[in-house]
Amino acid sequence: MLTGKALIPVKVLRSFENWKEGDMILIEDWKARELWELGIVEIIDEADKVIGEIDKVLEEERKNAPISAIPENLYERAEFYIYYLEKYIQKGGEGNIDVIHTKLTKLKNLKKKYKMLKDIRFKKILEAVRLRPNSMEILSRLAPQERRIYLQISRIRNEWIGE
Repeated sequence: MLTGKALIPVKVLRSFENWKEGDMILIEDWKARELWELGIVEIIDEADKVIGEIDKVLEEERKNAPISAIPENLYERAEFYIYYLEKYIQKGGEGNIDVIHTKLTKLKNLKKKYKMLKDIRFKKILEAVRLRPNSMEILSRLAPQERRIYLQISRIRNEWIGE
């Protein structure tokens, strides 16, 4: 789901509003999607950068028992680049089979690591709820999507066990 919280780098292909052809700008994920689909901008592919950030978080999560903070909007950026790579491949890219193969490899890697991240974080959220429901300290380390899960499961836990 594209939320407008993640900023995506794009290159303007056709003048639009106050942007000129060739401008490099950061725009919200939903706007990047719309303008890319209209052929107004070209997405600057930062999927490798997002994969690198996910790798760092995965390494940190494996080393530390408690849940740690993650880079802001990491989930949103990962979801954007999954969308972008899927669409790029569906459209057939520029017809260059090597580029399509590279994007496909990136997509598989990104999806795999994104799922691993969500699995590890979910397990840690469940453990945090078991040990420390409704903890402000835990909440401060969670992404917005994770906060919702943590608070809902904390509520259910407290209804069941008490506190």
